[in-house]
Amino acid sequence: MRFILFAGTFFFCLSLQAQKKGQELLDSLVAELPAAKEDTNKVKLLNRITQQYISINPKEGFRYANMGLQLAEKISWKRGIANINNNLGLMTGDTGNNTGSRGYFEKSFSINKELDSKPHMITNLNNIGRSYQREGEYSEASTYYFKALGIADDAGNKEQAALVGTNIIALYLVQQDYKQVEKYAALTIKNGEEGNAPVHVAKATELLGVAKIKTGDTAAARKNLEKALGIYEMLGNKLAVVQVLSNMATLEEPDYKKAIAVLLKVQGMVDEIAPASLISITNLGNLGTYYYNLGTESSLAGKKEAFMKASAYLQRALSLSNEAGNAQYAANFSAVLSQLEEERGNYKEALAYQRSAGAINDSLFSQENKNKIAALESEKAISIKDKEIELNQLTLAAERRQRYALIAVAGLLAVLGGLLYYQNRTRKRTNTTLLQLNGELDEANKVKARFFAILSHDLRGPVSRLVHFLHLRKEEVGWTAEQAAGHEQKITESAESLLENMEAMLTWSKGQMENFKPNLREVMVAELFSYLKSFFISAENVQLLFNDPGGLKVTTDENYLKTIMHNLTANAVKALRNTPDAKIVWSTRQEGDKILLSITDNGPGVSEEQVQVLQNEAAPLSSKGGLGFHLVRDLAKAIQCKISVQSKPLAGTTFDLSV
Repeated sequence: MRFILFAGTFFFCLSLQAQKKGQELLDSLVAELPAAKEDTNKVKLLNRITQQYISINPKEGFRYANMGLQLAEKISWKRGIANINNNLGLMTGDTGNNTGSRGYFEKSFSINKELDSKPHMITNLNNIGRSYQREGEYSEASTYYFKALGIADDAGNKEQAALVGTNIIALYLVQQDYKQVEKYAALTIKNGEEGNAPVHVAKATELLGVAKIKTGDTAAARKNLEKALGIYEMLGNKLAVVQVLSNMATLEEPDYKKAIAVLLKVQGMVDEIAPASLISITNLGNLGTYYYNLGTESSLAGKKEAFMKASAYLQRALSLSNEAGNAQYAANFSAVLSQLEEERGNYKEALAYQRSAGAINDSLFSQENKNKIAALESEKAISIKDKEIELNQLTLAAERRQRYALIAVAGLLAVLGGLLYYQNRTRKRTNTTLLQLNGELDEANKVKARFFAILSHDLRGPVSRLVHFLHLRKEEVGWTAEQAAGHEQKITESAESLLENMEAMLTWSKGQMENFKPNLREVMVAELFSYLKSFFISAENVQLLFNDPGGLKVTTDENYLKTIMHNLTANAVKALRNTPDAKIVWSTRQEGDKILLSITDNGPGVSEEQVQVLQNEAAPLSSKGGLGFHLVRDLAKAIQCKISVQSKPLAGTTFDLSV
């Protein structure tokens, strides 16, 4: 038989060091103590020393932990008190006192919860779960593990998620659920690599190797255990190295010599670190068992030597088991020693060991009976408790009446709360209505501003030309009678055109003041061109041409579109003021269900800034005659008219209106 050393899972403490490792780091930390001041930094230093001793010499760690705890309590530093309590729990658990370790962990958790320190809370929950797992309370352990894992995942803490994952793997390993072992091993290795936590990667890999041993996949088991061993050796974690080597010895069966070689190496390391630990007891028992198996297969000379070594290791394992109070191990080792002495012909000693093993097993069986008796006593205690409950019914009835009264008061408060809520909702609806009205008022103000901008823009040009003609009439120096008559005719036509446009504009504006929205109807393109021809009849030095195939109609707001076409024409006339042989051409054509109106001039072209005004509503508004393109843009948007521009410097500009 072989005594299986289960690959232990992790307790955890924070603030591990990366630069130095093992004894080198420990020596450097201890050397800093004499010069350290009595403050939080010294508490941190003592805590770090304690952490290093956890994996090297837990007993020595207690001394430094108690020193740190006394100082932390003296200066009332809660964070330090919580951290040291966590480390005390780790070391207490290593002595086999799981109940005591949970006391430290729970005290640490209470402080960390008060401080809202999620990383430390995860650590405490993980360690509490591990203490339950050591006792075989797997349901309790899983409760704490998955609670810790949930906090770690929510916080995005990959390192601690990997830590908790190693313990969940171990839990499924105990339950022989190897499919879940592989699932959580893959997840934990991924979290450990992303969280730069090689120790957790190693532990997950080691546990996966143990699972492969259980399933008989020795090649995969060896690969995973060797990978874990390499990481542990790099980290200087001697206890972890011992665990891996002990489990790797299993892979050498049935070659007992190779298995013994591995276990001897393990025992040498254990004797330096923890000679009386459970690892040491298990390893000694395995050495004795392998030597016994080797002796049964050896020749007479080899048999004698193998049996002698088997006896020595088994005796030592039995002695340590008795000292530790581990009755089950003592019974197992006594049974193997009985078989060994029988093989050596020492029947008296064999019988003594057999009786010892039987007595221990009888004792264990008797303990089971004691547990049953204790259970019966518990049932009796429950019966007594039930009677006490019955006696308390009168008190409970009085409390129930009081509870009903409180419920009535709570109901009244709920009604008052409902009324306040209704009042609040009504006020919100009223405020919403006021905001809507304010918005409509603001829009009306914008409409009024836009209207006056259009009015001033469309009247400025004709009035300016009329004034210009009047000045020319006043200064008619050297005019012939024919020239004077021509100017008189132009003044008359300009004034009549201005009057006609003012009358049309005022009529239109009257209907628009209440609701500035387009009024769509069918309009002949010929009417639009006729309007432009009459309006710009007095334009000098510019030839205005119209290409109309006839019969085309557009569905739009006539006044909006007229204003757009008027502005574009006026801008073209202004741009062609200094251009020889100036020419403006309006044309129209049908493309599908759209009517396309185009104005083309042979002027100097428009600037990029002017084009931006047509395309960008955020373009700045000029106060000196810069309203034209702004108005064109806003009015075109209102009647869903798309405007495109093609312009080349010194080669003219074309505006296309798609209606």
